[in-house]
Amino acid sequence: MNDQTYIGNIGKQPTFEFHEHTGRARLQFSLAINKRYQDRESGEWRDGRTLWLNVVAFGPVAENASNLGSGDPVVVIGQLADNSFTVTDDDGQSREIARTEVQAKIVTADTRKAAITVTRQPRREHTGSTTAPEPVA
Repeated sequence: MNDQTYIGNIGKQPTFEFHEHTGRARLQFSLAINKRYQDRESGEWRDGRTLWLNVVAFGPVAENASNLGSGDPVVVIGQLADNSFTVTDDDGQSREIARTEVQAKIVTADTRKAAITVTRQPRREHTGSTTAPEPVA
């Protein structure tokens, strides 16, 4: 499957964590994609229906995007992945929970709406650290 580009705004505050055993960083957030269109009759611009996507990034991509927050305009490049699962209710009935997410290969600020400062990260060796990196000022 080919990578797709998604442009929108981060919903609620992203969650950033390091996996307890591997030390691998993980960033997860919701992305609101809102199409705008021009009403043919009035000529006014209107917001269309909002599409919400779950986004997950790992490793250096997660670490480098960990300073993004709620409402930030972002560009995400990645692939859709089906992470559906089955649950069994107390009465023994099984049902599938549909879960689709974007597995991000790139997460960056949308430079049409926000200015960015590029800071190159030094290459790090795996240390097994369970703390988040210090924010870049």
